[in-house]
Amino acid sequence: MLRRKKFQVIYPEYFDSELSKKQGRRVNLSLASKKPTLKKLIFACNKLDIDFEEQKDKAYPSRWWEKKGRLLIPINKQEKKLKSELIVELAEIIRRIVVKQKTLEKQLNRKDTKKGRTKSAKNVIRRK
Repeated sequence: MLRRKKFQVIYPEYFDSELSKKQGRRVNLSLASKKPTLKKLIFACNKLDIDFEEQKDKAYPSRWWEKKGRLLIPINKQEKKLKSELIVELAEIIRRIVVKQKTLEKQLNRKDTKKGRTKSAKNVIRRK
């Protein structure tokens, strides 16, 4: 008889705000993010210091045509967490990542527009 390791399977679709609960989202919209990726999930697992196995070529069963990948997280007997608790913890970290990315993008856009304004203002002054 083969001994199987028990895993919790985590798909990016669990965190996608564009999906309904029927389509596979497992977190509230307040924790969900747009287009979560496997990289963000991996970052969140590393942040929580969770061991995992990455499978890039797998797809969520009800969305079989989109191969976004999945993570297999081994279940430890000592630290046995419910899957729902793990998903919420991952969702919180992914949400923070998305918020930080948005603020950085806004800051970069502000710097670019300021540079563009100063250059155009200098050009106007030179033309006079």
